[in-house]
This record gives sequence, C-alpha cells and structure tokens, in this order.
Amino acid sequence: MNVAIRAEVIGDDDLIRTIKLSNRACQECIEIGMREHTFNKTRLHQLTYQMIRKSHPELNSSLVTAVRDQASDMLKRLKLKKKPTKKNDSSIRLNHNTFRLLTDSKIISISTISGRKKYAIKIPSYFSKYDFKSSESARIKTKKGRIFMDIIVEVITPNPHKVKKVIGVDRGVYNPAVTSDNTFFNSRKLREVKGRYKYLKGCLQRAGTRSAKRHLQKLAGRERQFVTDVNHCISKKIVNKDCDAIALEELRTGSMKRKGKVGKKTRKLIGNWSAKQLLSFITYKAEMIGKSIILVNSHFTSQACNRCGDIRKSNRKGKIFKCCVCSYTLHADLNASRNIACLAKGVMSRLVVNQPNVACDELKASLREELRANIVTSFASI
Repeated sequence: MNVAIRAEVIGDDDLIRTIKLSNRACQECIEIGMREHTFNKTRLHQLTYQMIRKSHPELNSSLVTAVRDQASDMLKRLKLKKKPTKKNDSSIRLNHNTFRLLTDSKIISISTISGRKKYAIKIPSYFSKYDFKSSESARIKTKKGRIFMDIIVEVITPNPHKVKKVIGVDRGVYNPAVTSDNTFFNSRKLREVKGRYKYLKGCLQRAGTRSAKRHLQKLAGRERQFVTDVNHCISKKIVNKDCDAIALEELRTGSMKRKGKVGKKTRKLIGNWSAKQLLSFITYKAEMIGKSIILVNSHFTSQACNRCGDIRKSNRKGKIFKCCVCSYTLHADLNASRNIACLAKGVMSRLVVNQPNVACDELKASLREELRANIVTSFASI
C-alpha cells in the first residue's frame, strides 16, 4: 500500500531556484490555457512545450511535462471560470523521471536546473516502523526558507491474519460508528463544532465582502481538518480492537440524498457526513497491521431483528429497534452492527463469486433471505 510522508530536505540554492522556475513556467501555462480556453493536456502540450523549453532551457523535458500537467489540473478544477494563481514557493510535482528515493541512505535524487543532484532528508521518527519498497512520485515546496517534500512511498504490509473473530461497524449520521461489541462513538461534539461553523459561514455569506470570502476559505479548511482528526481517532480505536476482520456496509450516500427519498434536514446531515473518509481510514490502518476488511450489502441491516431474523420497516422507530415478532429491543445502530457482522460471517463461509445478473426485486429478495439465514445460524450457534 502507499503512504504519504512529509520530510524536510537539506537543499541548496539550485533546488530553490528549480522550484521557483517551475512555478513560473506553470503560471505561463495557465495564462495560455485561459487565453485559449482549454485545459486539455494534449492541447496544452502543443501550445506550451516548445515555448517553455526555449524560454526556460534550464528545465528538462520531464519537469516541463510535470508543469503542464499541474497547470491542466488547476484549470480543470476551476472549470476555466477563474484564473488560478501559482505562487513561486508553492509545490511542484516530481515523477519517476525527476525523483528517486534511496531508502537505505535516506537520500533523494532530484533533477534540478544544474542537473541531477542528491540531497539528504529528515524523515520523522514515526515512519521508522515502516519498511519502504519504492517511491515514484512526490511534491516539493519551500516554506519560510525551508524545503519540504511530500513523498508517496510503497510500504510492505504484513499478510492478513486468519479470520477467527469479526466485528461489525455501523456508520451513521448521529453516531459516526457503532461496533457490534457495544462500543458507541458519539458525534455530539462533532455536531456542535460543525453547527458553530455553519452559523459563522452563514453570517459571512450574508456579508458578501472580499474579506468575508477569504475568511470563509479559512473556515472551510479548519472544519475539514477537525473532521479528519475525529475520523482518524475513531478509525484508530476501531482497528485496535480485538478482532481479525472488520465488517462494514457498502454505503451509497449519493442515492440517499436524492429528492423525495428523505427530508431536507436529513439531506443536509448526509451532505455533511464523512462516511467514505472514515471507511478509507479504517481500510488503510487495518491493512497496515494485517487485518481484513469485509464489505457487505447494506440492504435491510437496519430493519432485521438480530435475534429471530424478522425483517420489516416497522421494527425500527428512530433510535430504538423493537422486533414486532419476538419483542427483542435494542439500540437501532447496535442491532445494525450485529447484523453486519452476521453478514460478514456468511460472506467468509462461501466462495467468492460474481453477483448474478438478476432484477432488482429478485436481488433484494435473495439478500433478505441471506440475511435472515445468517442471523438465525449465528444466534443458534451462541
């Protein structure tokens, strides 16, 4: 798997000038792309390659193509509605032609305006526990006279453990995660902070001034960082649990937000929900320590009784699950997490085959029967 490492580079003036010159060339590509109204890489290459090679002969061909790709992505991100600005000290891209990491000696080899050079780097001690295989891409920038590099390295991961114990994880809007071993990760603090940011953003949007818009960008960055930190903390606690595999649902939040499916308030909550990010954090952290991730279908996991297997919408009322057949009562999210664990055990007990090409109603019916059978089998074995 790939891991991003931020390291400080012990560079020189040649490396700093390479970064500044590359950023200047990138801005020239942006100017031409805006003038010709295109962000197509082939078209940009035809318009800019020869011009940049003549005006900046110090940059080799690989650095010029990396500059072109970065300019194309910046234009595409803003859809040519606004001209991007490339600062002289912002990051530039490096690929396998312009960069190489020598993992044993903690030295990097980079193409500069003065040819190929080697520099020492300071890798944080936290990453010393990883075994690096190779690296083929990186970003490098200057900040307050220092040079920093974000390196994408391939890490050797342990072989997955033999699966004996599985826990299910139910991801929700109000509770970011609930595990089948009765652990609740409450989002009260998360909702309070996001509500505060929402109020501030509303006030700034009503002001509409240039300073208000700048402040809005800063707020958005702070909110993203806070949510990312919360998801990192939750995923770390889940992965460190006593288990060999973690089961989660395959959620499709886009279809849930469609008009008519849920109310306006719920659509806003789903829009602020970072379930996909939490899944990615759990996945890569589990892979680092040799634990497996099992994704199961999300149909009926919130409607099925984890004791008798009865499935119906009326079983769940808000946060409480009460079976209409056996009167089994439990927190709805905890019941769903246990159903996810049951489904995962069913997935492991059979060979992996392609999903049959059947009608939607038939597929749902088969999923319903499979879930009921897994719950009954699991409860009978207790």
